[in-house]
Amino acid sequence: MTSEQLTSYRQTLLGLRERVGGEVNYVVGAVHEDVNVKDVSSAPVHLADVAEQAVDAEVEVLHTTRGILDEINAALTRIGEGTFGKCQSCGASISEERLKALPYVAFCLRCAKATEKSSAA
Repeated sequence: MTSEQLTSYRQTLLGLRERVGGEVNYVVGAVHEDVNVKDVSSAPVHLADVAEQAVDAEVEVLHTTRGILDEINAALTRIGEGTFGKCQSCGASISEERLKALPYVAFCLRCAKATEKSSAA
């Protein structure tokens, strides 16, 4: 991979990290707001129950978003180490198409599918 390509991926990943980090902060703020609404347990529509469900959904989003943020940071580390674009499992090059779609991926499509199958079993 050329240094221009690595620079481009680094910029893309830094932009993604900033955007995803902002989403994490937004979700954390929303969870705090929902927890405060939860205190209104005497409302006739059971706002406490609605707030609890909303908090559960937001925590799930936060967990997923945090996982993506971790993957972005790992990809930035791989750029620094010179291993970006190489599958962390088999060592093969990750296709340019795959990296353009998901620049933080650590596995080639074949290994990602194999990991997915073994996780589902």
